[in-house]
Amino acid sequence: MIPARIARGSLLLLTVSLLAIWLPLAKDKLFEYRFGKTHMFYSPVAETFIYKELLGEGHAFIYRDREGNDYSRQEFESLIPFIYYKNVDIWGKLPLQIGEQRFDIQTIRDARQVMELKPDELPEHAPRIQLFPLLESNPGQARLSFPENVFRPGEQLEFIDTDHNHRAPAHAEPVEHAHPSARFTELYTAALSAAGFQFPVQATFGRVSILKAFDAGYFLLDSKGQLFHLMRRDAEPVVKAVALPEGVQVRHVKVTENKRREMLGFLLDQNNNLYLMREGSYQLIPLELPGYKPDEMELKVIFNPLYRSAIYSDRETIRVVAMDTRYQVIDQYSRVMAMAAERLPDKVMATLAPFSLSLHDPDSRYLSLRPVWHGWQALVGCLVALVLTALVLRWRGYRLKSCLGDLLLVALTGLYGLLALMLVPPDRHKAG
Repeated sequence: MIPARIARGSLLLLTVSLLAIWLPLAKDKLFEYRFGKTHMFYSPVAETFIYKELLGEGHAFIYRDREGNDYSRQEFESLIPFIYYKNVDIWGKLPLQIGEQRFDIQTIRDARQVMELKPDELPEHAPRIQLFPLLESNPGQARLSFPENVFRPGEQLEFIDTDHNHRAPAHAEPVEHAHPSARFTELYTAALSAAGFQFPVQATFGRVSILKAFDAGYFLLDSKGQLFHLMRRDAEPVVKAVALPEGVQVRHVKVTENKRREMLGFLLDQNNNLYLMREGSYQLIPLELPGYKPDEMELKVIFNPLYRSAIYSDRETIRVVAMDTRYQVIDQYSRVMAMAAERLPDKVMATLAPFSLSLHDPDSRYLSLRPVWHGWQALVGCLVALVLTALVLRWRGYRLKSCLGDLLLVALTGLYGLLALMLVPPDRHKAG
C-alpha cells in the first residue's frame, strides 16, 4: 500500500496544479477581456502611421495617427484608401489622386496583396503528417483537384495510393507496366536526383489546398540544406534548384500562391531573417524588420500601388516598417498596444500566486502544459498566504513544527497552497 504521507502529498500537488489551471481560467471568464488588438497602417495620403484600437466597454474604437491626432471612422478610412477602396468608391472619391498619380479601382485591385506569417505556422509549432498531395499545376480546367496519390518524403519520394491506402510494392516488371504509385515514386525520385537533390528529404514546404489561384508545388530541402522546387506539370516532374545567397540556411518556406504572381512566398532562415521570394526567378528580397521574432510575432506584409508595409506584433507591441516598391525603408514606428495594459484582475491574480499553468501556447498548435510566471509581486501574496495558513493551523490545533512541509508548499505556491490545505488538511500532528 502507498504510505499515507505520500498519498496526501501527491493529492496536494495535484490540487495545486488543478487550481493553477482553473483559477486563471475562472478569472478570464468572470472578467472578460475587452481590449482589441491594435491595427496599424502607413497612410499614403498623410504619409504617416495611423492606427485604430478597441478600448473597453461599448466597443468604442479610437482612430488616431502617430502624432496624436484623432479622426472619425470615415476620415480614418479615407487616409488608407487602398485598403478601404470599396468604401472610398461608394463615397465617390475614385479615381483617387495622390500627388501626381491617379488610381482607379482596377489599378488598386491589381496592386493589392496581403501576405501573412504566424508563429503557429512554423514547423516546430505545428504538427504535420508527412503526406503531401502533388497537384497537377496544369489541370486543363478552371479548378485544381486532388490527385489519387500522395507522396511521403524520406529516403526517396515515395508515392502512396490514397484510394487503397497502401504503398505499391517493389516491382520487377518494366516501369511502364508497374502500379501508378510505383511509377511516380521512381519517376520523381529520379528527377530529383538528376537535378542534384541529395536524399533523404530534410523538410517539405507547400500549401495543401485546391482553393488557390494556381498550384506552385512544393519546396524540398535536401540532406545538404539545398532548396529545390518541385512541381507536377502535365503528369511529369518539374524540378529546379533554388540558388540561395551565401550563408542563408533555410528554416521555413511559406508558399502563398496569389493571382498577382509577383511573390511566391516567404523564406525564413535559421537566423530568423525573413525574405520575400519572387516567383519565377526565386530572387530573395530581404526585409528589414527590427526586433522581429518569428516564434512570438504575427507578421503581415501589405502591398499597394505606392508602398509595402510590414506589420508585426506580439501581445504587447506592434511595429510597422513602411517601404517603397523597391523595398527600401521609408519610415518605421512602434507602439505599445492598449491590450498590453495590465488589468486589475490580472494584477490581483499575479499577486496572489507566483505562477499559473496554461494548457495552450497561443503561438503553437500543440497542446502543452506550461508555467506562466507572475513576477516578484507574488512574494507579497505568498507571504500573506503563509501567515494565514499558520494562523489557521494554530487555530485548528496543529503544531507548526510538524507542518513544515505544508508551510513550505504555501510559501512556494501562495493562494493555491492555502486552498489546497483547506481541501486536504493534515490528518495528524495535532497538539495534545
